[in-house]
Amino acid sequence: MEVFAVMDADVWNEQVARDYDKSSAQMYAPEVLGPTVSFLQRRVGRNPASEFAVGTGRVALPLSARGVRVAGIEKSRPAAQELGGKPGSGEVPVAIGDMATCRVPGVFSLVYLWPCAVLRPSGRR
Repeated sequence: MEVFAVMDADVWNEQVARDYDKSSAQMYAPEVLGPTVSFLQRRVGRNPASEFAVGTGRVALPLSARGVRVAGIEKSRPAAQELGGKPGSGEVPVAIGDMATCRVPGVFSLVYLWPCAVLRPSGRR
């Protein structure tokens, strides 16, 4: 069975994408997210970054707001649409696809993945 095929339809649907930020607010509280974004900003400097599984942009948008060019890859179209409705989203291009195979244009000094996004890619053991 293809893991992501089941997850796409059953887990990362429109309702989950719409409610994700609220349901996981503790992971993105300022005291957690602020230091995380600062850490990433220090690592990338003035160079571009890419986020795998960018989701609703909870990390990419604040990093972009600090002047870092960020591009993302997201498997869930509904999550990417949620990101697209937020202020600053026009500065964060998102490619829809599996982070194991999808590409975004550019050369990046930093590629990062927020820990809650780590899932076993389909077909991989």
